[in-house]
Amino acid sequence: MEISRKITTDALVVGSGLSGIKASKELAAMNHNVLMVTKTKLASGSSFYPLKASLGTQVTKNNADKQVFLNDIDELSRGMHRKDLAEVYVDKIPDGVKEYGEIGVHPKKLEGERKACFANHARDIYLLSDWDQIRENVRTIFSQYDNLSLLQKTVVVSVIKREERIVGAILLDNENEFVLVECSAIILASGGFGNLYKHNLNPADVDGSGHVLAVEAGAKLVNMEFIQFIPGITAPRYKTLFGEHTLMYCHDIIDDDGKSLLDPILPEGVSKKECLEIRSTHGPFTHSLQSKYFDIAMMKNSIASNNEKGFTLLFSDELYDNNEEFYTVYLDWLKGKNVHLVKDEVKIAPFAHASNGGVFIDTFGRTGVDGLYAIGELSSNIEGANRLGGNSTGACMVFGKRAAIDCDRYLQIAAPYELTEKEGNLHLNQLQANHKATKHEGDLSANEIVDKIREIMWYNGNVVRSEHQLEQGIKEINEFADMLPFGNLIRNKHTRKLAFKAANTIKLSQMVLRAMLERRESRGAHYREDYPSENPSFNKRQFISQQGNQSISIDFLEE
Repeated sequence: MEISRKITTDALVVGSGLSGIKASKELAAMNHNVLMVTKTKLASGSSFYPLKASLGTQVTKNNADKQVFLNDIDELSRGMHRKDLAEVYVDKIPDGVKEYGEIGVHPKKLEGERKACFANHARDIYLLSDWDQIRENVRTIFSQYDNLSLLQKTVVVSVIKREERIVGAILLDNENEFVLVECSAIILASGGFGNLYKHNLNPADVDGSGHVLAVEAGAKLVNMEFIQFIPGITAPRYKTLFGEHTLMYCHDIIDDDGKSLLDPILPEGVSKKECLEIRSTHGPFTHSLQSKYFDIAMMKNSIASNNEKGFTLLFSDELYDNNEEFYTVYLDWLKGKNVHLVKDEVKIAPFAHASNGGVFIDTFGRTGVDGLYAIGELSSNIEGANRLGGNSTGACMVFGKRAAIDCDRYLQIAAPYELTEKEGNLHLNQLQANHKATKHEGDLSANEIVDKIREIMWYNGNVVRSEHQLEQGIKEINEFADMLPFGNLIRNKHTRKLAFKAANTIKLSQMVLRAMLERRESRGAHYREDYPSENPSFNKRQFISQQGNQSISIDFLEE
């Protein structure tokens, strides 16, 4: 194993979603040399995953609305959000939405004001759609910058530090060759980790590799237990987004025997109608509202019956009489996928979608490691235990720009460091040495190990969690870690990317389950069946750091 070539640039941007595109374009416009790498192609990740007809951005109305908006975020965060990041977002998003056009995105403003998911107050909503056209627009814009380079089908496998600052990285390119990058700054914009779960509503490249890179470089993770699980359609078309607003016209959810899932679980005083109506107002599961029984019922039944096929929704014909744009856009989109919510037997189950937690950052996307930034869903942004709809796309614009602004300042003062290929090869060999020898090599292939872990995550770290489930999941994943033949995989040119994917899957899944285990309460997106109440003493931020090779430590820090 040796470095095949070396690339020198000012900044390396990892990921080509909205945040990566924004940061790359801003830095290139500031006359810095920028190298963007993406696992698939330009304009990818969750930003460009055709999950539904459009994505929305929620925008502050005026100065008077700023505090109201902050109050909305504060209430839903259940004490877990970052006030400093939220203040920046609420102040800057009106400008951020105006800058969409600069990266080839032309949003459509919905008529009137509308409440975004979880929001208590209505605001302007801008819809992003026509992903193929946006891709073409981005390509055209990028082609205008000679100082902006792109490597597709390329992954970053390690970050290199010297003197406690970023000096480079090692990549695996589209030919599976190791490439050494010499750079003074790295902006991680590689997205969330939904693909750690067997059933998810993310593209395959959203696998949390950026989280592992950040931790190994010395950054910290926060709020990893707060993952958004949303109902996804399992039949008649698997992995299709379910529009929760349609539950306003749903009167029950049943199992294969025709029995209601809600009747046995709803407490006295909460009617089926009330539960479904509240559930129709938000996409992700939350313990904070009485609609929680809808998702808890599904997951408890899945665990008890070992059933991943989903459960059947019973809709009223009146659903298709609603001509409001919010309904017609979604229902017409389903028609294009040959799905009819009334005529078809539609089944749903909880799917992993977005992560509220991630890399701990400040208001400029700085991670605490000199030269290392994290933006987009990879970062633990303004959200807390719940996420208001329409904030994620906007945060890509706001913090993508702010990271570029600070990166520009940093690049002007960062002392040059020449990274030799010899150093690159030494670092590469150390990567292999850091992985312990397998105890049960050959028992399972790397792909089988990844698939097994993704199934464990779906059953043990989904909507319903308990100490027994989480400890069992961690134990099983530890056993799979002993089976991964990392050395053999990395030496084979054709399995190198798989080696790092499998290793990252093991590391990050351990961290996520450990975070869930340590939070012994229920709060927002995190529900513990054995600790069903919100505990005021746990109103603290959770940091996870990896020390040495394998050990994981968790500290609870006061706000």
